[in-house]
This record gives sequence, structure tokens and C-alpha cells, in this order.
Amino acid sequence: MKEVMLILRPKMYFKTKEALDKAGFHSLNVHEVTGRGREPVQYVLDEENGEIRHRLVAKRLVDMFVRDEEVQDLIETVVEVNKTNHAGDGKIFVMPVEDAMRVRTGEQGLEAII
Repeated sequence: MKEVMLILRPKMYFKTKEALDKAGFHSLNVHEVTGRGREPVQYVLDEENGEIRHRLVAKRLVDMFVRDEEVQDLIETVVEVNKTNHAGDGKIFVMPVEDAMRVRTGEQGLEAII
């Protein structure tokens, strides 16, 4: 079992969700986040308090839990929709999940996430 974390442009979220749904990936958690990648930092002056800050970019963080054998299909689906060959296309992280439990039923492991 794997956790797949996607960081996407907000405008690409619905298109990505639709493609994932068509590919059979229905369960996900979504968070509105801000962050930055390795592009050079652009500093801005906060007029209100005179502080210099760097700008963070709005993103969508999508968290999914899938079977090991589904990871590659999920990645291919996300890349197909989001790749523009420009900075900011997103990131994909894949991490092992030791166990999961559905609180309502007590199911554990894969049965808890499918």
C-alpha cells in the first residue's frame, strides 16, 4: 500500500480529478496549500508593516492511498494531464504505508482504503 501525494496548480485540479476518476481512482483528500519550489525567490515589500517577504504560490495538495501495483498508472495519469514542460507543473511523492484502519468497521490494510 502506498500514499501518493500530488502538488498541483489549482487550475489543473478539476481536470486532474476527472482524469483520475476515469482511470478508476476515486478516493482522495484535497488541501489548499501555498509553497514554492526551487525557482529563484521573488521578494516583495509588505507595505503595511515594512517587512520584506518572499511570495508563496497557491497549490492543491492531493493525498491518495492506493495499492502498490496501481502507483504507476496513477502517476502516468497525473503526468499526462499536468505536464507542460514549464516550472510549476507539480510534484509527485510516493511513500510506503504500513497499515490503515477504517474506524467505522474496523477493517484494516487494503480493505480499509478500497
